[in-house]
Amino acid sequence: MKKLAILICVVSLTLPAFAGFKEHYDLGQQYLSNFQYSGAITEFKSALRINYLDNSARVGLINSYLARGTYYANTEKEYNKAADDYRAALFYLIYYPNANQVKNSSQAIVQVTSNLNKCLSTANFDTSAKNRYEKAKQLRAEGNFAAAGYEFNQTLSDMTYQKDSFQQTGDIMKLLGNEAKAAEYYKKAVAVAPNDIQLRLSYAKILDKLGQEDEAVNEYNYILAKTTDNKELLYSLERIYKKKLEDSPNDANLASNLGAIMQKQGNFDDALRYYSKAEYLDPSNTTTRINVGTLYQQKGDYKTAITAYDSILILYPDNVEANLYKAQSLGKLGKNKEASDIYKKLLAKDPNNETIQAEMIGMVRNTMSPLEFVDYVKKNSPNNASNLIYDYALDLHKQNKINDAISMYSEALKLDSDNAEIYVNMAIAQSQNQKYNEAFDILRTAENKFPNNSQVQETLNNLTAEATNLKLDTAANFYNNKDYENAIKEYLEIKPATSATMLGVASAYQNLGNNDKAIEYYKEALNLAPTNSDIAYYIAALYAEKEDIESAKTYAEKSVSLNKTNKEAEELLANIEAQLDSQKIDKAIALFDEEKYDESLTLLNQIISKDSKNAYALYYRGMIYDTQKKYYEAITDYKKAISVNPDLLIVNYLIGIDYDMLEKYKDAMNYYKAFTATYSEEDDFLKYAKTRIDELAPYVK
Repeated sequence: MKKLAILICVVSLTLPAFAGFKEHYDLGQQYLSNFQYSGAITEFKSALRINYLDNSARVGLINSYLARGTYYANTEKEYNKAADDYRAALFYLIYYPNANQVKNSSQAIVQVTSNLNKCLSTANFDTSAKNRYEKAKQLRAEGNFAAAGYEFNQTLSDMTYQKDSFQQTGDIMKLLGNEAKAAEYYKKAVAVAPNDIQLRLSYAKILDKLGQEDEAVNEYNYILAKTTDNKELLYSLERIYKKKLEDSPNDANLASNLGAIMQKQGNFDDALRYYSKAEYLDPSNTTTRINVGTLYQQKGDYKTAITAYDSILILYPDNVEANLYKAQSLGKLGKNKEASDIYKKLLAKDPNNETIQAEMIGMVRNTMSPLEFVDYVKKNSPNNASNLIYDYALDLHKQNKINDAISMYSEALKLDSDNAEIYVNMAIAQSQNQKYNEAFDILRTAENKFPNNSQVQETLNNLTAEATNLKLDTAANFYNNKDYENAIKEYLEIKPATSATMLGVASAYQNLGNNDKAIEYYKEALNLAPTNSDIAYYIAALYAEKEDIESAKTYAEKSVSLNKTNKEAEELLANIEAQLDSQKIDKAIALFDEEKYDESLTLLNQIISKDSKNAYALYYRGMIYDTQKKYYEAITDYKKAISVNPDLLIVNYLIGIDYDMLEKYKDAMNYYKAFTATYSEEDDFLKYAKTRIDELAPYVK
């Protein structure tokens, strides 16, 4: 990349007399002349914050950004950093100053833009509006406000980013102390998004701060009309109007407006004082008199409010506001016939007035039963009857008058079966009455009619879960109260079945002592939750209780395989295996007693292959070896058996016999002696061992 040119903007320097400005400015010039560009940028920015209008500080800041950016590009080859400095310089060249200053900098703007574009090209920067917008947000988050402001302004060709980019630039101008420019950008943002209340509030505050009171009042009033009463706004309006009234104390409109502000704040006494002043200054002002009426109406003094409205109606009998508010007050006093006559008179003159229609409908709703209201709107507002009935149903629903709401939803559906919302809200109301079957019928009708309506599907899913949870709670209550039969019934009614419901049924059957049924439903639960180690354990435990040891082993092994840390399953499996081994030993002994030595030996070998320290298996295998005259093998097993279980005292006798048969008399005598030393019963075994010891004594030295 070719070296970038440094373009220094030259201006005449006339330093203003702001405290601290000169110190920051002089330091900035000193840093710049010494090539300390970052220090220069910091000082010029500080000077510009003290006086945002000073052109010398602005140009010094631009020159510092340009010098540092060129250093980054030419010396450090840091093109992204260079680009950020060129962006910042362009922000102060194009967007920060006034139009004449921009015009005078046209040559510099062209050169700096060229330098920036070279850096962006070298850094392969994506210049799409979307990427520039993301880059602008990143720069702002990093505190690089000027560079961010430049990038926000590069996205304005895309309508998607216009409002936010204007607003973000306004925020940046405000942060930099250039409130006049902030107001310009907020105004542009409001033109793109006029209904953004928070944006308009930012714009109003800047206008107020700049002393542009009339424009600020217009914005404040717009915001108040679109939102609930905002204390901050009311305070701002109060301050502005009090100042205006001080300047023009005989302006009736100002006094009336100030009264209206006080009324919105709930300061009724001060409001009446300003209204009285407005009436004194201009007795013909009907707006003030209407405001007085609304004040008393707000206080609940409807009779005084009516008096105020009547004072207007004597002179202006067709005044719509006075008639409307009077009708409202009459309705509050229960004089519905008189109020209705006024509404009818107003509608006769303006049949399409939605406000009057709404007031009339509201009064009718408050004085009629739901079914009477349905008949009334069908007769008097046939074209809008469905919407009016539906709105009434919603209102009843909010008041928790569920049965009346359901009735009104039903009436609304008769008139308009193409509104999915009615089906949804009616189903919700039915569910609140715990009539889930009716709710599901309504929603299935809606699902068939509106197959792609996400609200219908979402409500169906939610109510299904809700109904399931209710049944689960009911079943759990039965279970906790030991009413297992009803618990089973409730669990089985929940569709689709889940592992939780099947576990509930199984546990209830287990508590009833019906283990076969319990096993059946535990298996159903395991099918629905095949990786649940605990369920497999429950099945194994019940089979063990039934002494179906093989089945118990199968499920205990499954439980352990699913969860190797399931200690209960591990212990159960160990007990089951021990029990199976005991059964095998018993069988092996029975076969031994029947002299079926080969079959007995097969079983014993199986046991010993799995548990080499099973003393009884070793003992009986040793005895089989004896019958087969395999004395050495028998001796080996006997020795292992007694080492595991020293209580098998007879084993020493048997070893002695086998050594005797092998003519190993010394070994035989040692084991006979071991036997006689520990064996206490006076039987043939003891007599023979003692006799044999005496007989062998001459042969053993």
